[in-house]
Amino acid sequence: MSRKSQDQQADIAIDDNWVITIGMALLFAFIAFLLGWSIRNLLFDMVAYGVLHRVRNGWFDVLSYAMGAVYSFLFAYSFPAKPLKIAFSLLGAKYQVLVAMFYIHAGAGGQHSVAIAGAIASQIAYTIILFAIAQWFKTRLRPIPLENPGVSDS
Repeated sequence: MSRKSQDQQADIAIDDNWVITIGMALLFAFIAFLLGWSIRNLLFDMVAYGVLHRVRNGWFDVLSYAMGAVYSFLFAYSFPAKPLKIAFSLLGAKYQVLVAMFYIHAGAGGQHSVAIAGAIASQIAYTIILFAIAQWFKTRLRPIPLENPGVSDS
């Protein structure tokens, strides 16, 4: 096979439903956005501000954190892949600790430490989920060799 024919392998085929593929691409973009947002908040030390003020807002925030923990643990239970179980368990633990912070009435220093640990846990979880989605794409994509234009059909 010549070098020119190897360079022409530009087309790819997706061995799955196009709706699922577009959904996975959108999920990948959303998780990448969440990871970038979490890194930005951690770099500029904005994680503690959100935790200190959101937990004190009331029962609606606590309910949303509790539901986030329940759904994260349900996702951890439903996926067979061990990395995804770890990722969703990390997210569930983060939300569970945020709910506990509401009832413990911890000081600002404790809440800041929990916020930093939660941000790091969510970043690890987002990274694991991104790698899992990339692995999914790797198993579904295959190259299609282009027809050789120099060869006649007859």
